[in-house]
Amino acid sequence: MRMSMTGFAVLAFAVAGVAGPAAAQDDQPRPRIQRRAPLRLEVEPSRRLIRQCADTHVIENRFAGPTIVPRTTCWWALR
Repeated sequence: MRMSMTGFAVLAFAVAGVAGPAAAQDDQPRPRIQRRAPLRLEVEPSRRLIRQCADTHVIENRFAGPTIVPRTTCWWALR
């Protein structure tokens, strides 16, 4: 019985020592993280430019095995 009371007392002091400074740190306000809006680019090409695209299918190695997926590549070209 005496051994369990000593262990309990040591545990109580250890918890009190650890919880004291941690509780004081939690009272301080945390700085807010401000998120910016994503960058957005607007392209206004001249009348001489058109957008051309090419579609292909490629094989990707995924967890379930090789999978065929569509891909699109685009570029600006003169008329």
